[in-house]
Order: sequence, then structure tokens, then C-alpha cells
Amino acid sequence: MKAKILSLSVIAALGFAVAAQAAVPETAYVGVRGGWAHMDMDTVDGVSADDKDAVGYGLYAGYNLTSWAAIEAGYNFFDGFSVKEGGASNDLDIKGPEAALRLAYPLGPDGSDIFVRGGAFWATSDVEHNGDNHEIAPFVGAGVQYAVTKNFDVRVGYDYYFDVIDDKGCPETDIGLLYAGLQYTFGGAAPVAPVPQTVTENFTLDAATLFPFDGSSLCEEGVKAVNSVVDSVAAKNIQNAAYDVKGYTDRIGSEKYNQALSEKRAQAVAAQLQAAGVAPEQLTVTGMGEADPVSTGCEGLRGNKLIDCLAPDRRVELAVTGEVTETE
Repeated sequence: MKAKILSLSVIAALGFAVAAQAAVPETAYVGVRGGWAHMDMDTVDGVSADDKDAVGYGLYAGYNLTSWAAIEAGYNFFDGFSVKEGGASNDLDIKGPEAALRLAYPLGPDGSDIFVRGGAFWATSDVEHNGDNHEIAPFVGAGVQYAVTKNFDVRVGYDYYFDVIDDKGCPETDIGLLYAGLQYTFGGAAPVAPVPQTVTENFTLDAATLFPFDGSSLCEEGVKAVNSVVDSVAAKNIQNAAYDVKGYTDRIGSEKYNQALSEKRAQAVAAQLQAAGVAPEQLTVTGMGEADPVSTGCEGLRGNKLIDCLAPDRRVELAVTGEVTETE
């Protein structure tokens, strides 16, 4: 008996320690539950348990004081126990109201949780041919509650009631109840507001695809490449998108010429973005000239070999920053 009390107390204490947000504050609920009950009865003066198994069922209601704590009240019935006295078997029925404090730990935003609860059971024990007995029996319990819908939950748990019978001359009796229940919550789990996340998508467009050699007017393939960027942003549902367009050249030619060419190419891409539906205020356009080269291994090359090696430097980069909202 002492071991049971200790183990259940430890379970309750651990549950209380990790209690966190699980329910919507200031909501009420009602439920029904039922399951298997087992009686643990001492033997006193020839009185002992005969049938230790019974059906336990009842009604309960509760109110969420906070997002993690609730008060509950209910009414329990235990039907089917029997005790043996003087060789005769007598039916034992136990019923009565209870009050409890429920603390929960969330399994998700929908209202599902792991919970512990504890309180007192006003137990009326009716032994056949032997009158009634009344006790205030403390109890602890634990379980899991799953939110099937916004309002309906399924609860599975185990409660242990101590000293349901404990009068002088009567056998000390505890009851364990393993149950399943169905609950209706008025209001239910609050909808989880989607939180926008800021994202940046980077695109690098090859100048050879966009423009004729040494030119700054988009060719047909270049128009398709720019439009594909807009399509990609739309497909990813990026909202309030800002386009940062930067044009680059290679290091061949004068710095002044390369700067002007990079600006023209960046402006040409920006113009096509506007043609594809991007508003001018969404655009930032910069010519970077021959800055930030990305080519490697080009030292010592001349002529066409150098031009080919420096191809990665001739590019337009687009950084698209906006918001993506994740929904459940």
C-alpha cells in the first residue's frame, strides 16, 4: 500500500513540475467516462474481498482556470464488487461525487495533452445487508487527452482512490480505475495564428543567357529566364517581395565601361521584372561592374580561353526577400 502511494505521488509530482500550456483559459467542458475498476481490500475480522473487479463509470465537468490548470467535479459509480463475510458473499456498490485539480502538459497546439490530477472523492459504500459507509477518499491520477476536433476530446487515464472504506472495524479499501472517456469543450482549442517567416531566395542568371555578347538588351531566352524568377516567387507564395537586382561584368575592358554595362544589364532585368508584374517600388537596381568575381583558375589565360573562363563573372544576381506564412 505504501509503495503504491509513493509511486503515484512521484508521478503526480513529476507531472506538476512540467505543467505548461495545454488548454484555452476560461473554457468549460463536460464528459463521460467508464472502464475497469479493481479493488484492493485488506482482510479484517473475517471480512475480505470476494469479487475484486467491477465496472467504473461516471460524469465529470471542468473549467480551465489558466492555459495549464483546471478544476474538475464529477460523480462516480463502481458496480460489481462483492465482499465475503461469514462465508456469505455480499454485493458492494460505491458511488459519490469528487472534486479535483487537473494540470496538463501539451502535446501540440490543438489541445491534446498529458495530464495529472488529484483531489477528493466523497465515497458512499453500500454493502448488501450491512448498511452504508461514508469516507472522504483522496485520489491521484494521470492520463492522456487527444483532441479529435476543436470541441471533442478523447481521454484515457488511470485514477487511484485511497481509503474508500476506512472505518474502524472495516477493512481498509482502495480502488483503481482504468478508464476511457469522451469530452466536449465549450469553445475548444484556440486557432493557431500563422506566423509569417521572412525568407530570401537567391537567383543567379548567366549573362550569356540573358544578353547578346557585349549587349544589354534581353534576348528571348533572357526574357524567359527573368519571367521564371517571378514564377518561382509566386509558386513559393512569397508575399511583399522585394527584388534586389545586381548586374556584374568580367574584368576585361575598362572599369568605367564595365560599370556602365553592368548598370544597363541590371536595368534591363528590372524592366522585364516590371513587365512580369513586379511593382517599381519593389525593385532595387545596382550596377556592380567587375566587383565580386566568382571565376577561378583564369590567371595566365588569354583570348577566347580567358573570355570563357571569366563567364561566371558575367551575371545578374537577384535576391528576393519576402514573407512566407506557414499554415497547419
